[in-house]
Amino acid sequence: MENIIDLCMGMNIADRLAGSAKNVFVSLMDYVHVAFGDNVDYERLADVILYCPETRDYLYNTPPHETRYINGSRPELEKIVEEITKNCSCDREKVIAFMVFIRDLRKKSYGYDFFFGGTEEELIKKGERYCERVVRIMSAFCEISSIPCRTILHVSGGHHTCEVYIDGKWGFIDPRFALFYISSDGNLMSLEEIVENPDVIYKQPSWVYEYASDEADIEFMCNQNRDVYMRKSEIQCYGVYSLADAYRYHFNWLPSAAFPIKERDVVYECFSKARLAYIADTELYKDGVCISYSE
Repeated sequence: MENIIDLCMGMNIADRLAGSAKNVFVSLMDYVHVAFGDNVDYERLADVILYCPETRDYLYNTPPHETRYINGSRPELEKIVEEITKNCSCDREKVIAFMVFIRDLRKKSYGYDFFFGGTEEELIKKGERYCERVVRIMSAFCEISSIPCRTILHVSGGHHTCEVYIDGKWGFIDPRFALFYISSDGNLMSLEEIVENPDVIYKQPSWVYEYASDEADIEFMCNQNRDVYMRKSEIQCYGVYSLADAYRYHFNWLPSAAFPIKERDVVYECFSKARLAYIADTELYKDGVCISYSE
């Protein structure tokens, strides 16, 4: 199993894909590298695992990873978590409270993105908005609270979300847009469950939609999930970001998209073209799972 996971991890994922699927994955990795440099938001992608037939059981049918946070190692984050969760009585309430806190961070900076990179403490201070960074904050909060959390990269959508392990199963959370979905039994639904049952995106009780960010129209965000991030042909990559691994990453600040860099613009255009080509060409997928091309 470990060998299979290694073959479906990081840049090895490119070898598990072909045609437009491979092109969109490689072009996204190129863009992230140029945009962020050798920085945490690129470096952590070395450990993401492709969702495919060979990895599905590992991702959804094995016990969740153990949280590895070292108490006292990030006291500022601990204080923030304590304040957010002071009125919470269970893990689900904590997760929702984390989501709401992260949803509203952008209001600190009126949506401006002043720099890429930065520690989670710095992201909170500046009022982080963007998905690849807010999932780090969500992961950090959950880990401090001993709640397993993992990030999800929706490749052709270029979007990052999370799953948390509560109530004995994985549940999807989008911390940027404050979106989640519950099943008829009241549990958070996993990405896999939503992909197989996309109608639930539009059939949630009103209180679920009331949490959604006002950054975009709720109908637009639900359509994005159904048609892009959660469509059966999307390439989904799962990763675990741990504060215990901070020594492995660089957290230096880099100029953001507010300060255009020509090379960044060029590679982003390449990703955009690859994305459109892939969306128009999904025969590399069958029955909602990625076909493997390696023996």
